[in-house]
Amino acid sequence: MAINKENDRLLKILSTIESGVAKIYKRFSAKKNFSKPVQKFWQYISKEEELHAEYFEKIRKGMNTDNIPVIINIDIERLKEFVNKVNRSVKDVMKEEYSESDAYSLGASIEVEMDESKFLEGIEITDQKFTRMLKKIENDTEKHRIVLVNYSRGIK
Repeated sequence: MAINKENDRLLKILSTIESGVAKIYKRFSAKKNFSKPVQKFWQYISKEEELHAEYFEKIRKGMNTDNIPVIINIDIERLKEFVNKVNRSVKDVMKEEYSESDAYSLGASIEVEMDESKFLEGIEITDQKFTRMLKKIENDTEKHRIVLVNYSRGIK
């Protein structure tokens, strides 16, 4: 069984990105100065991001263990830039104080500017189970983008 090292690396990076975004959102869910509904909101989307990371790991495993064909056409340098942005944001969120409004703005910026779902366009999988996983990531990301952009503008 041949492991495609490049695709394996790309899927690992995508999983890492989702985990990083989940960490940011999880941090917001634990902010004592945020209202309970706001904490619950961040907790909910943090869990969705964690699920996305798990999906990329499952796809990786399917590709490596079950020989599920995966074609990935993603620029590794763009992906690395994205990882660096997420890592910087994780560090900022750990040390800086954020208001609910600041948190929504950062979340909107992550979902809009960094838009990890753009990378999904470069992944081709024929396996239905994995195709559904990618579609869920895409749909959740779109939902996060819309909600966070609206919340950052004060629209609830």
